[in-house]
Amino acid sequence: MKDIIVVKNVDKNIYKRVKSVVALKGYTLGKALTEAMKLWLLLNEAASREYLEYLTYREKSERKLKEIQREYGEKFRNKYVVICNGELIKICNSEDEAFTIAGESRAIQCIVAQLGKKVKEQKIEMGMGVLNEEI
Repeated sequence: MKDIIVVKNVDKNIYKRVKSVVALKGYTLGKALTEAMKLWLLLNEAASREYLEYLTYREKSERKLKEIQREYGEKFRNKYVVICNGELIKICNSEDEAFTIAGESRAIQCIVAQLGKKVKEQKIEMGMGVLNEEI
């Protein structure tokens, strides 16, 4: 005897379209739904892993920034530090240089901060390898 599964709240139009394509391809509805659910899991688990990896690197970068501010904040006052994936990448003379270095790093997560000053957070839009500051 096969397992019977009841699913509520399925869009009827989507169900009809899937059923039609399943019939044309010679699949069973069960096989098609199983493939769809596997794909859904694959996509969602990958996104969850990437977000968890981002959060892990963010924590490492924040700890590294505090360490660098403590050790080098006064020595390199008003210079800009680039920390990516929890590692010090470079201390730069200008904010523009720091953002360029961060954008070229291909890192999952980067922090750009001015040494010797309190940290302020800003949202930036990253796209096409260019950083645009939102104000």
